[in-house]
Amino acid sequence: MPNEHGLTRTRSAASKFFIARATAPTLPSFFGSTNTIRVRGRTSARYIQRGIFLGMRVALKIAYDGRSFYGHQRQPDRRTVEGECIAALRSARLIGDPKEAFFRSASRTDRGVSAIGNVIAFDASLLPEAVLGAFNDKARDVWAWAAAGVPDGFHPRHAVERWYRYHILDDLPLGKLRRAAATFVGPHDFRSFSKEDVPESMVIRRIDVTRSRESTLIDVRSRSFRRGMVRRIVAAMEAVARDQATIEQLRLALAGTRRDFGSVPPEPLVLMDVTYDLPFHVALKPKVVAEWRQRERESLLRLQLFRAARAGAENGVLFGDGPRFLGPESVWRLSDD
Repeated sequence: MPNEHGLTRTRSAASKFFIARATAPTLPSFFGSTNTIRVRGRTSARYIQRGIFLGMRVALKIAYDGRSFYGHQRQPDRRTVEGECIAALRSARLIGDPKEAFFRSASRTDRGVSAIGNVIAFDASLLPEAVLGAFNDKARDVWAWAAAGVPDGFHPRHAVERWYRYHILDDLPLGKLRRAAATFVGPHDFRSFSKEDVPESMVIRRIDVTRSRESTLIDVRSRSFRRGMVRRIVAAMEAVARDQATIEQLRLALAGTRRDFGSVPPEPLVLMDVTYDLPFHVALKPKVVAEWRQRERESLLRLQLFRAARAGAENGVLFGDGPRFLGPESVWRLSDD
């Protein structure tokens, strides 16, 4: 039944005539005045007039290599993850003004930090899977691989859990790393482990330390983190593993005694996932899979190149007839070339 605005409220997908076009913002002029109104509430149902789909709020799970960007948060004259996402959405005509579209990100990863499961959300003119495809057609170095229709007031920062993984390439003792990790689990004072102000008590839910073929993996889970927090936690764990700090010093820092354990580099850190009490539909498009495979091949080739170069130099095979030491004159001659 039409409401006071002359619109009909419906939840039935079969009763809607969805116009799946990125040109949806031009629909009012094409069909005449539609008196479109935005209704924010606890449900993702929409008001439909003349059978036209007026849009919905969409969340995308995105992956990116942090080395390609100057951080996540938008900055003038800098290429950032948010900036690239907004540019792609605008180019695909999915949003206009990001403020009007209520564009938000789950986690603003630091410069150099990568992500597999970060989340962005915005009001869109298409259904979630169509938004995902249109986004991937325009985005560069950011890939959307899952989508969800979410309630009107959904803000991706209000997550159930965030999961970060840090890769340690050095061969450190697992026992010491695990004892240090256990110290952080639970409610503590993390003011010694963040660049910004934090509440007097925050909770780390879980830290797992495992060994893979190539590295030691530190998996840290919590509902939320502060800027630089994971990297400072890992730095403290490494300090204990290298006998540069003690478990007692960690406990004192977590009880409120200020201490700086330093910070590890950002490049080995990956935001693995951000989870919510709602399902995401995984939709790996061929274009995304092809780009990932190409980058995987390029990385593998570079890995093999440097491994071969190191092995060759160590064994002397690069010089053809066994080990050879270059004297100062040879080094000067090579540098001069």
